[in-house]
Amino acid sequence: MKKDYLITGGTVLTVNSANDIWHDGAVLVSGGRIADIGPSAELSVKYAGADVIDAAGKAVLPGLVNLHLHSGLIRGTAEDMPVFEWLAKHVDPKHRALKEPEAHAASMLCYAESLLAGTTTVLDMYRYMHRSADAAETLGMRAVLSPYVADNPPYLYFESMDKNVRLIEERHETADGRVHVWIGLEHLAYCTEDAYKQAAKLAEKYGVGIHTHGEESKRMARDLHDKFGVWPVELFHRRGILGPRTVLAHCVWMEEAELDLLQKTGTSVAHCPVSNLKLASGISPVAAMLERGINVGIGTDGVKENNNLDMLEEMKFVPLLQKVSRLDARVMKAGEVLRMATMGGAKALGLDREIGSLEIGKKADIIVVDFKKPHLAPFLTGKYDNIVSNLVYSASGQDVDTVMVDGKLLVEGKRLLTGNVEAIMADAQQAVEELLARREAFVPKEFVFPSSRL
Repeated sequence: MKKDYLITGGTVLTVNSANDIWHDGAVLVSGGRIADIGPSAELSVKYAGADVIDAAGKAVLPGLVNLHLHSGLIRGTAEDMPVFEWLAKHVDPKHRALKEPEAHAASMLCYAESLLAGTTTVLDMYRYMHRSADAAETLGMRAVLSPYVADNPPYLYFESMDKNVRLIEERHETADGRVHVWIGLEHLAYCTEDAYKQAAKLAEKYGVGIHTHGEESKRMARDLHDKFGVWPVELFHRRGILGPRTVLAHCVWMEEAELDLLQKTGTSVAHCPVSNLKLASGISPVAAMLERGINVGIGTDGVKENNNLDMLEEMKFVPLLQKVSRLDARVMKAGEVLRMATMGGAKALGLDREIGSLEIGKKADIIVVDFKKPHLAPFLTGKYDNIVSNLVYSASGQDVDTVMVDGKLLVEGKRLLTGNVEAIMADAQQAVEELLARREAFVPKEFVFPSSRL
């Protein structure tokens, strides 16, 4: 039996279609779903038998959706290189050396970090993802899994389409419906045309989505255009994968024709500002996408290129990059950014009827952020209401106090209830040391830009 909880006394940011905010509001959770929302005084009397979660001085909001994540272990060891050199010298050799237990340790670590920072749903692209499913099931997270599939001969050490299909058949909609499996394609340079055509057919057959990397390298975008005569998103369209259940990560270098295609097909974008900054990839034209009605969510990317999975921190960079790129401080309001991190991600995953906002009948994926901190003071409502602005521009994952998924408490008082964090970190420590030692044998002596293999 799932407990009934009454989250009371907080500022409830519903992120519903009207952006309703309840100051001194309450949320009733019953049977794993949101059963009521309203004033604390009224709901406290009405539901006196529920377990109370005191949210006074705190913000109550939908769980955050990380729309592009790579589980991983090599945080802080893959630094100061542009994206494709970084992939060749750090990331791809790691995948050649990776073993199943290490993949499990990586997902356990990344999902624990995510939950503690207020992320309740992830779109994760990794390897040995039956172990990612195990991690999500153990910790209680909601996860959409899209394996790294690559069939271009230099990259056959990634996952195969057959393994992706097997994962769908074995783990899709498991863990009480919290685990979903999509088709995952690494990149246009890593996959053949046949892989994309297979992906489109299989996604339709199984009723699942497709996740892949849109272009983040200016040189690669140009090289692809030189090779195929069209820009990357046009090539995706030619190969049949665009549509409402496809999510493209990054999409930094975009032509007008590509934006037109995203709009026309209903394809979603996962914007990863910190990763794009760190790898010096560029600034994705997110404001232009939103102006066209393109759905955009937010992703952290992996720990090797971020170097954390803090979605609250990530939100701050979204409007800052758009404001400076347009030299217009009026571009992108804080409320738009919060919507991207919640409903934007939920819509991209086809889950917006179930999660992404606090509304009666939706699944109770809820987080509580503690505003009783110097960097979040003052806490103002009314004419000078600053709660959403401070959430986007001042808060971090360390301010998250409480997390629930499907109405089950996973984090309480900043403590993970479903896993031993010390043991998870110890497993990751052992795994990464062994992984890095084996990786050395696969590091190339010379870097060859992958478009030369197209």
